[in-house]
Amino acid sequence: MGPADFSTVLRRPVFFLALIVFAGLAGYGLTRHFLPEPATDQAARHRWLREEFGLDAEQVARVDALKAEYAPVCAAHCAAITEARANLDAAPDGVARAAALAELERLKKVCADATRAHLQAVAACMAPPEGARFLALMEPHIAHGDTRSGAPALDGRP
Repeated sequence: MGPADFSTVLRRPVFFLALIVFAGLAGYGLTRHFLPEPATDQAARHRWLREEFGLDAEQVARVDALKAEYAPVCAAHCAAITEARANLDAAPDGVARAAALAELERLKKVCADATRAHLQAVAACMAPPEGARFLALMEPHIAHGDTRSGAPALDGRP
């Protein structure tokens, strides 16, 4: 195999590699240019509520007011649950651990009850059939503890 044959063999793979890189860069550029900006979680949830349950501007405003009113309550519950988990992890003995676990469970119930009441208030802003459907969709999340830091710990802790 002479030097001319060797360069011919290398040209094809290099050409295909360059073509693949170019196609990838072109695809990336096109999607960045033509696709809309991704919505934040907040914006996506807001749009979902509005579109899924047919809320008008007044209903959206009431839901927004309820959310703003509930946000500090939710944050306080999350902070209390986080602190209770830390206390549970730091419990020196079985008695302290049992007390910390009982407190954690109490706080999780307070959080779930408050979240349920908040969601019922949100549902009351909707037409009755839509409110009932909203609650039916949200209730399983509350029942399973799917709230912010009030959700079950990822490492299996309570």
